[in-house]
Amino acid sequence: MKKPSKTTLRHKCDVLFSKWVRDLGYCEKCGKKTNLQTAHFYSRANLHLRYDPKNVACLCAGCHLWAHHEPLAFTEWINWHYPNRTDYLRKEKNVIETEFDWEKKYKEL
Repeated sequence: MKKPSKTTLRHKCDVLFSKWVRDLGYCEKCGKKTNLQTAHFYSRANLHLRYDPKNVACLCAGCHLWAHHEPLAFTEWINWHYPNRTDYLRKEKNVIETEFDWEKKYKEL
């Protein structure tokens, strides 16, 4: 049997993680229960934080758009609702993943 590619495994991990975040069932900012999305504080390009529960919020599409267009206000919102999270994320964003095991991450999710 052919081993899945990194791209396939990454996509599967993204789908599982996003579902887990959206299973909260409501927007953490406004409380809306529809059009929920996974909003990353630090970009998904940072593999070390890509699937870290402390690096995401469940937001509706409108609040997710607001977060992208008002980054300072979004940072203030994060600090207000999750006071210790930004210190943790600032420290963790500097960790470099040289080898990311997509298969292992998929099994964890």
